[in-house]
Amino acid sequence: MTAPRPDDIPPGAFGSRVTAHVALLHGRYRISHCELVALFVDLFKLPISLGSVVALQQVASEALEPAYGEVEQAVATSDHANVDETTWCEGTRKPWLWTAVTAAATLFRIHSSRGKKGLVVLVDEAFAGLLTSDRLRTYNSVETEWRQLCWAHLLRSFQGRVDARGPWQAAAADLLAVAELVMAVWGRFKAGEIDRDTMRLMLQPLQQAIWEQVERGRRQSNEFGPLCADLATRFPALWTFVDHEEVEPTNNAAERALRPAVLWRRGCFGTQSEAGSRFAERMLTVSATLQQHQRPLLPFITDAITAYWSRQHSPSLFNPA
Repeated sequence: MTAPRPDDIPPGAFGSRVTAHVALLHGRYRISHCELVALFVDLFKLPISLGSVVALQQVASEALEPAYGEVEQAVATSDHANVDETTWCEGTRKPWLWTAVTAAATLFRIHSSRGKKGLVVLVDEAFAGLLTSDRLRTYNSVETEWRQLCWAHLLRSFQGRVDARGPWQAAAADLLAVAELVMAVWGRFKAGEIDRDTMRLMLQPLQQAIWEQVERGRRQSNEFGPLCADLATRFPALWTFVDHEEVEPTNNAAERALRPAVLWRRGCFGTQSEAGSRFAERMLTVSATLQQHQRPLLPFITDAITAYWSRQHSPSLFNPA
């Protein structure tokens, strides 16, 4: 008979640290599977097969599942989230990678839909916080009073209308000029030059000017008209940041969070299976959330794998021992 495996002994040929290094090097530093095989030989004098690399990543993925659940709960109960999405590759499929960034955590989710189904999987319908996003139609399912539209996207849209040259050019240039003044006021507030009450007073005439320009623009029967009509419909969502301290006027937090994922997609061509996508979601989520709390990634993954193999409680992302 074979004795049962002690809880502190790994079930295979590789231990927690090797498994954690495989997960870290692929999931955080985006080194391809083939390069990982070569790197382990060159760096650690440790022969490892391509199949073992993939298998160890799945071990890490399962070990990080409790931490991923922690982040899901933290996002669901947060007061505010920045959300965004980008394309992803999963074998021959082309799903979407969604992210939600809050003050305490960052969540990633890969889903087949860029529509409401994808958004609900990321931030479910019970979410009661404010949402910052771009003007993608999907986000229109969120009530206007619970939204903040991204001014960085708006500036690019206005600049695009100016550069396109047409009968709308002068109106677009006027709108762009006032929008830039809004961002200048916000910049002074962020720099500590003015307080929130002063910012609010300085923005009042700019709000009125933008409203008047949007109202005139929506009557145009060219490509500038629909943009202004959409802004008029969702006008309050331009100014949520004025009265809510946790909200900024741009979606930069979500855009920054997506950059490592975009580099992963470009360098490693995404993932090849659903299991690979779950690994990507969990690694991106745990890495970004630990970074928010200024905690190192490798020790956490190692501890999570050790706990998983020994059937102990997984370490917490938010309450370190």
